[in-house]
Amino acid sequence: MNNYSGLLQVIKLRVCKNNRIAENTLNNKDDQAYAVWHRIAQIYTLECVLHEYRKTNATRFVPLENEKALHHMILSKTNWILSEIKSLSFNECIFVIADKLTKEHMSPEAFQYIDSLGLPACSYPLDDFSEADWAPGENAAFFKTLVA
Repeated sequence: MNNYSGLLQVIKLRVCKNNRIAENTLNNKDDQAYAVWHRIAQIYTLECVLHEYRKTNATRFVPLENEKALHHMILSKTNWILSEIKSLSFNECIFVIADKLTKEHMSPEAFQYIDSLGLPACSYPLDDFSEADWAPGENAAFFKTLVA
C-alpha cells in the first residue's frame, strides 16, 4: 500500500501545483475540494489501469512506456490512425477510454487503496484542469518499484 500511497501523493501534489490550489484546501468538504480529489482519483485510476494494460500488451521490445500505453489502448479500441490519436488532448483520450477506467481494469490492491480513502463518490467536470496534471514519465518510476 505504501507504493500506491506514494503514487497518489505525487499526483496530488502535481494537481494542486498545476491548478494553483493550496494542498490544505483538500481537507475542506466543499465542491472545489471534491473536484480536485476527483481529478486526483481519475489520474491515479488511469495510471493503475495502464499498468495492468502494459502487463498484458507490452513486450520487452515494445514496453509501452509513458503515454505509449494510452495511445496503444486507444489504437486497439478504435483502429484510428496513430497520428490522429497522438493529436488528441488528454481529456479526449480519457473520454475515448472511459469504459476502461473502472475497478475491473485495476489490480485489486490498487482499487482497495483508492477505495479505502473514502473519497466522495460523486462526479465533477474535469475539463478545466491542467493537461499537465498527467505526467506519465514521472509516474513511471513508481511502477518500476511495483514490478520488482
